[in-house]
Amino acid sequence: MTKVLVVSGAGHALAELVRPAADAVEVRPLLEVLGGSGGGADLIVLHTHAVVRELAALAALPPPRPPVLVVAPAIVPGDVLTALRSGARSILVDGQYTRADLLDAVAATARGHSRLSPVPLSVVVDHVQSRPAELGPGPFRQPLTQRELDIMELLAAGEPNAAIADRLALAEKTVRNRVSQIYLKLQVNNRTEAIVHWLSRTAPRSG
Repeated sequence: MTKVLVVSGAGHALAELVRPAADAVEVRPLLEVLGGSGGGADLIVLHTHAVVRELAALAALPPPRPPVLVVAPAIVPGDVLTALRSGARSILVDGQYTRADLLDAVAATARGHSRLSPVPLSVVVDHVQSRPAELGPGPFRQPLTQRELDIMELLAAGEPNAAIADRLALAEKTVRNRVSQIYLKLQVNNRTEAIVHWLSRTAPRSG
């Protein structure tokens, strides 16, 4: 169970929906949150139309900052990768999740995992699949093996370990071990950090 801070000007209905997954739920507007800190929350649920702008504002909070689950009425596909790089661990879009999905996302995101609604997930998958030439070992301090690259691609697509094991005909324990090795090589602590790191390394360069 977790302490959840719903950051919204009118998030009381959302707070009631997430309450079964938390010990405590507090609703505060963004400006009030920015005047202090995460308030000891284990998770921030950011309910907003202005996803990128408000994530950038939350990034100014002093550490340690709790993970962020974005719940958006809508999101422009072009903003999905920016939102992930700006601190969102999970993104749910209204009309694309059930209450069970929301409760699962609250629990998972608080533990450092990720949950994505279909539209954000499709953006991530399209991004990964459109850059096969950039999946080689060059961008990483320690090269990933081909099997680790296969696993990382599925991680970035939001697949859990059990599904990855099934897709690659591996034991789930083997997948867990390989994921741990990927974290070490990418110098990250969890799945979401690995995905954000992967996306930032495979993003197109300007200029």
